[in-house]
Amino acid sequence: MKTTKIFRSILCTASLSSLTAAMLLSLAACDNKDYSNASPFDSVVYLDVAQQKDVTSFPFNRLIETGQQTIAAQLSQPTGSDVNVSIKVDPTLVNTYNARLETDYTLLDPKYYTLSTEQAVIPQGKTISAPVTIDFDALTELTIDAGYLLPVTISQATGGIGILDGSKTICYIIRRSSAITTAVNLKDNYFEVPGFDKNSPTADIVNDLKQLTYEAIIRVNDFKYGAKTKNICTIMGIEQYCLLRLGDTGFPLQQLQFAANENKIPNADNSKLLLPNEWYHVAVVYDTEARTASIYLDGREQSRAEDYGNGLPINLGMQERGKQFMFKIGHSYGEPDDMSRQLDGEICEVRIWNTARTQEEIYKNMYNIEDPENAPGLCAYWKFNEGEGDIAKDFSGHGNDAKAHNKAVLWPAGIEVTQKNKE
Repeated sequence: MKTTKIFRSILCTASLSSLTAAMLLSLAACDNKDYSNASPFDSVVYLDVAQQKDVTSFPFNRLIETGQQTIAAQLSQPTGSDVNVSIKVDPTLVNTYNARLETDYTLLDPKYYTLSTEQAVIPQGKTISAPVTIDFDALTELTIDAGYLLPVTISQATGGIGILDGSKTICYIIRRSSAITTAVNLKDNYFEVPGFDKNSPTADIVNDLKQLTYEAIIRVNDFKYGAKTKNICTIMGIEQYCLLRLGDTGFPLQQLQFAANENKIPNADNSKLLLPNEWYHVAVVYDTEARTASIYLDGREQSRAEDYGNGLPINLGMQERGKQFMFKIGHSYGEPDDMSRQLDGEICEVRIWNTARTQEEIYKNMYNIEDPENAPGLCAYWKFNEGEGDIAKDFSGHGNDAKAHNKAVLWPAGIEVTQKNKE
């Protein structure tokens, strides 16, 4: 009995990471244990989503009507009988979390959410319950950019099971955001545009371009990940022809570069480096007739070149499918499965224009294009706001949807792109 009390005290005061490691070792060594005689004090219960942290953001686009989050009750190790776990929203925790977060958020009104159940059951011999969903509705009624809290917690468990205080609650920060909240991760992946293939009926929209503007919003997680050869991370375009990228041989990997027919802009400059895990709007404007090129970062001109290029128009839709030199998003050169120049990070709001966008136009419309099907000069527009699947719709109205090379496409949760043009 004395040993049991001591063990129970250790469980209740240990950090979850130490507890989890200890329990996993215990399970690995005792796969054949008869749990029917195990003491309930040998285990504690917590929420799986609170295992690492007890606060998580749930931002969503202002046009989103519904949403869902999933939680489950979890034991540190199995027991010899079913464990019923009571889960509820606890309004009394709002003040506690506001104090911690230094915010003044309000409790989310119950009319905007429903718990699928308030009783999660962890079956005998198992360590986790069936998923409990939190279904959100009528989200467009919420005030834009206002914050709401939803603390979901374990209130009790049957069978004398202890509750791990540090991980019994998950507090959601609910925000109907005016910002972009969805982007695709390109690690080990990239997107092609079948409609840009040579002889495709929709390829002409990106051919004979006397003026060209590329735009994208990016966040790089690891600049070195894709730098296995020549220190290059691709944003978009065609290798050795018309490419917006990061890095080059003898060039800082964290610096933007535009290369048209191997004419490169700018020169290497360590004062122009991008930071990891930071959202940036990047753009390049190329006028083949005026022979000028400018790179823009967050709507402001960063680099400019005169007497640039060879004066010939750009043809993005003249490449044969399956060849190395094709228009791609997040990949430029090498065999299809060669990820040596890919972008390890998120991307959204990718656009191609047949006009030389002005600094004012770029800055004003960094995060959205209103009425894109009627926007003069917009050739292609992939918002990457699907949140699932491997197809990115072309919002320009020209039907050139982009397709992921690999099916395993990542759509990270909790994204909220910083708007740097808000007054």
